[in-house]
Amino acid sequence: MNIFEHRDSFFSGPDAESEEGSLLATFQLAKQIRLRLGKQGYLLDCYLSLFFKGAANTLAFEAADDGYLAGGEFQTIMFSLIDGTDAKKDHPLYPRMRKAYEEHSDELCFQERYTRLCQLLLPLADELLAEAAARFQEEQVHRLDGVVDEIRMRELYEQISDLAGESMMEELNRQLKQRFLIAPPTVVFMQGLTNDLLYRLADRDHETSRQMFQLFLNDMPETDGV
Repeated sequence: MNIFEHRDSFFSGPDAESEEGSLLATFQLAKQIRLRLGKQGYLLDCYLSLFFKGAANTLAFEAADDGYLAGGEFQTIMFSLIDGTDAKKDHPLYPRMRKAYEEHSDELCFQERYTRLCQLLLPLADELLAEAAARFQEEQVHRLDGVVDEIRMRELYEQISDLAGESMMEELNRQLKQRFLIAPPTVVFMQGLTNDLLYRLADRDHETSRQMFQLFLNDMPETDGV
């Protein structure tokens, strides 16, 4: 089956008509739990309040923008190495990029400065993505300091579970994540950085009139199997 047979395959999300992960279903479950808690229903309200504060702390468009800007930083660093200016030496990923430049600078065979940049950056793409995403996630966790009391949230979870049953709280957490964390910030950050990568792959070398993905493909070693 060709999952990219239609153009909407690039943009489709969950089925909007599905009961699974819907706002109504999530709050119906929350209502059931609150009724089970009786006079201590306020515990659920406190728990949900902490969740909503944490989930709303990072906006998706900001995470995507941070990812895209990270790609620009990598370009700045690599251009500085190519030009011998050593800009952004304090960047956490500078040592790794400098090592790649020192190991492969003799292999750069194109006249276009941007093409040489892509020759160096594309083989590092997966590694840079993983490390940048880990840094981003760590920064987001620190941003929750003073916003979400995770100890209090765990205590509330245990209190509510004791009174209403942990299976209901497990299901509530699953539905909260599915409905309100549709695209977690770290994933959105990675997509923003990947968008920067996509532009590079589609860019064209003026000397050869080939796109960067073609040059990258040509440079890859041949293998016996798929």
